[in-house]
Amino acid sequence: MSIGQKQRLENLRFYLYDRPLHPELFEIYHDDRIVKAAYEAQIWVTGCTHVVGFYRGGTSLVEVTAEADALLPQRGLLVQLPFRGERDHECKQSEGIKYMMSFQVETMSPAVYAKTHHDLAKAGARRGLFVPFPMWMTRSSLTPFSYIDYQAKPNELHVYSFHAFPEEMTVIRTQSIFELV
Repeated sequence: MSIGQKQRLENLRFYLYDRPLHPELFEIYHDDRIVKAAYEAQIWVTGCTHVVGFYRGGTSLVEVTAEADALLPQRGLLVQLPFRGERDHECKQSEGIKYMMSFQVETMSPAVYAKTHHDLAKAGARRGLFVPFPMWMTRSSLTPFSYIDYQAKPNELHVYSFHAFPEEMTVIRTQSIFELV
């Protein structure tokens, strides 16, 4: 069963795994692969959610945003957090990967949300991965979307994601750093 249907904001969770996850678990709307001398990474847009895999040799760290009832494995699960307010998390793999993450759930007034939505869509048109979901529009005239921008450096990967939920006038923002130490 895939998890690519319209996600429910109140049911979204953040997951971190120390193992790769199979693509068949997800409805992948966009796939970007990064290959550097020291690591490889995979970024999947999976609706108004995402998966970021960071791989070095036999070591993996995989960040997932998905619904709580998604059929995800328990094996290799390091952390699971509900998307509420602001949260930070850090971990260091003994194999030399340091990971830092921060997320914010921002609910806004209609005017502020419309401006933020416009600004993020404009930025997404210039750089990064911008995936709109017009098929999920209902009452709002604004389109749900995922916008993921990243900086792939020789020994680290910075990922910035923005998932827009117009009906709730909410944006989920995540900032993640995968760093080789």
